[in-house]
Amino acid sequence: MIDCDSEKKLFEKELNILETAMAEIEAGGLTEGELLSNYKSLVMNYKKLLDLTRKIFRINDIQTKNLFRREKEIKNLLDNAGQGFLCFGKDLTVKSEYSAECIRIFGRRIGKANILSLLAGDDFQQNELLAGGLKAVWQTENETLQRLYLDKLPGLVKINESYLTIEYKLIPPDENGLETQIMLIITDVSDKYKAEEQVAYLSCHDKLTSLYNRAYIELWTSQMQTGENLPLSVIMADLNGLKLINDVFGHLQGDLLLVKLARVFLDCCRKKDIVARWGGDEFLILLPGTDENACAKVCRRIKAACGQVKDMPIELSVALGSATQHSPGSGISELFKIAEKVMYNNKLLESQKVRRKIIMSMEEILYDRCFEDRGHIERIKILAVNFAKYLGFKAKSVQMRNLNLLAALHDIGKVAIPGEILGKPGPLSAGEWEIMQGHSEIGFRMAQSIGETAVAEAILGLHERWDGQGYPLGLRGEEIPLPARLLAIVDVYDVITHDHPYRQAVSRKEALKEIEKGSGSQFDPELVRLFLDNANRLLQHF
Repeated sequence: MIDCDSEKKLFEKELNILETAMAEIEAGGLTEGELLSNYKSLVMNYKKLLDLTRKIFRINDIQTKNLFRREKEIKNLLDNAGQGFLCFGKDLTVKSEYSAECIRIFGRRIGKANILSLLAGDDFQQNELLAGGLKAVWQTENETLQRLYLDKLPGLVKINESYLTIEYKLIPPDENGLETQIMLIITDVSDKYKAEEQVAYLSCHDKLTSLYNRAYIELWTSQMQTGENLPLSVIMADLNGLKLINDVFGHLQGDLLLVKLARVFLDCCRKKDIVARWGGDEFLILLPGTDENACAKVCRRIKAACGQVKDMPIELSVALGSATQHSPGSGISELFKIAEKVMYNNKLLESQKVRRKIIMSMEEILYDRCFEDRGHIERIKILAVNFAKYLGFKAKSVQMRNLNLLAALHDIGKVAIPGEILGKPGPLSAGEWEIMQGHSEIGFRMAQSIGETAVAEAILGLHERWDGQGYPLGLRGEEIPLPARLLAIVDVYDVITHDHPYRQAVSRKEALKEIEKGSGSQFDPELVRLFLDNANRLLQHF
């Protein structure tokens, strides 16, 4: 097929010769004779030949345009096929023509790149297999053997973080002198394999803490009781205060507490130890090759490390129980049960200590975040206890203990109220006041979370009124718990007799008038009468 400028120029030259000859014939400058007749015949045949040549050129141009269009269509098809297409020869150098997907897959242009370098991954064995297989292909000219060697090359390779499937196609030499080539069809299947990896990971790991999960432990426990793992120790752990954090500060803070505890476990254990989240707020640690003494050291490390964790609403603490197996015998589930029983016994024994720590943490939060005056808390504690004696409360009774705790925690719910509302110097808006009123219910949940049911009920009732116009439940009269009715009087008295940013202190006499004014509406009238009748003795140190 003619497709060169030189041929077209030659055609134009010949066309000029024809046109000159025809002009001479028409001019009549040539004499008649056999030579002229033959010359005329030659010219006409030459004209027919050039007409035919012109037609051939026209056809060639049309075919060239069609071929170019088809090449462009095929290239667009390959570029948008979602697969990479490339070829290379015996020198292992990628040809300059390759599909656009190759640039996306490899992150660069790959023309003239070495195919082994291009497909080199982290797997040394995979790289060796690829190099050896291609070497074998080029060492033979037998197409059957070449295809056999190509079939043995890795169909899935991992390069950095990408997973690629590869099809190897042999392109034999042709009659036009094209040498043997290998075409690769490359598909990026990273999303699929990463999704499968994620599914496999989550099947044996806890999503929140990234620790192993219960399913993983149950899968491998039978293999843990082998000789090299004995003695085998187990630690069961239960996080204290998670419900409190979830109820008051939200599940995000609760999740953070779990993550921090998981970090403590990992830091306190060896790499060969297995740390798992057993479920909810419970964890399990398997310690192969660990006897009772070594296990006890791990428990002490965990306890100490928990005390070092900062920036949490309450102190991180955990109840632990352990058990050790020295020889194969009963199933490992029995070992778990023993460790769990010890853990719950320890949790019960430590419950009062843990509760005191949580209460102290709550008090500190109240002072730090809620602009609460420590002096106010101490004053109403003393005043409430002295007032309660006139109601028959015994000094070391449960009632007196609860009243003391109520005085300390009566405003604890404010820890969950935004600081800009708590510290606002001016009046609150309707929306802000609604948020502020929520602190009673928050305080109620906090006290319930640490097992202080009676104190929780009193916190909920502290802002109720004798006439039923209070909040949050609109309780009236004796529906309101007695400790709440008592503390309401004491709290108001101390607040109005001390300076605050929003109001100045009033005198004792004015304060008692305010208390009397609220009798039967805000306050229990019988308690008001008792308070006023004994005011001189109650208030002699205030």
